[in-house]
Amino acid sequence: MNLNIDTNDLDSLYSEIECRQLIMPSNQKTYSLPIHNGSGNIERQLLRVGMEMNWFQAQTNEPLSLSCNVRYPHLELFYPLSGDGFWATNGKEFSLAANTSNFLFAQNTKIYSELTPKEKVVMMELRLDLRYFKQLIAENKHLFEQSFFCQQISNPSYIHRLIEQIKNCPYTGMLKQLYIEGKALELLTLHLNGIELEESKKKAATKLNEIDIHALYHAKEILNNCWRNPPSILALSKKIGLNDYKLKYGFKELFGTTVFGYVRSLRMLEARNILEQGKANVSETALMVGYQNLSHFATLFRKTFGYNPSEILKMKNSHP
Repeated sequence: MNLNIDTNDLDSLYSEIECRQLIMPSNQKTYSLPIHNGSGNIERQLLRVGMEMNWFQAQTNEPLSLSCNVRYPHLELFYPLSGDGFWATNGKEFSLAANTSNFLFAQNTKIYSELTPKEKVVMMELRLDLRYFKQLIAENKHLFEQSFFCQQISNPSYIHRLIEQIKNCPYTGMLKQLYIEGKALELLTLHLNGIELEESKKKAATKLNEIDIHALYHAKEILNNCWRNPPSILALSKKIGLNDYKLKYGFKELFGTTVFGYVRSLRMLEARNILEQGKANVSETALMVGYQNLSHFATLFRKTFGYNPSEILKMKNSHP
């Protein structure tokens, strides 16, 4: 099931999905998503102009994918409480796992996400249209001069506590509006400050000892054996006995690529091997290496090898 959105503002995000609106108080709306073989809804609360909080719930018996073209300068924090999958943009893939906070900035880019079927997904989203927060841009130019950045924090107890406070807000009416807006601004502050702290950690280069290096090679071996269904960063870090920070930055320092970049390269190499041997067509190959969306697979293949997967079959057919 695919949902495609091309949006230039927050309001069109929902009008272009063609959701069915169910409830419409003054600042809160609930939409039912048109999910085949499943169900889903979005509870959308406008906090102020250019700023809103959403609660997303969905469950389906088949993979659910969403493609979104974001044109305006867009700052987003999303936090899944349950469910898993992945999302990707600019040739980079990120895990979508429960209790992992995702903080990202995007403009003039396409974001693709895919949710695992049968497991219910519950997720909080905080969205900001930065055209209404010019002072925030002015004070964080190093972040917003690029077309995209992302910070992921695994199992952050302080963020989870804030999310639960928002979810179980004890107030109604205007007090509820003020309470949730305050908590949203606190979340925003924590993440922006966290980026500064993370940059400081990066500058104090991660020094890998012999035990760390052995653990990272173990991580690589695990990925070699389960790249079709790889563990999340948090699960992998537990398997090898390193924290998720050292896993992410140590893996890139040692192997020159991210964990998900490495998994993608294994998938792409296997896909090319399948196509070169004529074992399957392009769509069958995409499914065999773990991609439900054919266009997403073709895009990643082209970025990896510099040509489309279909060109391999054309060359093979022209030289029997």
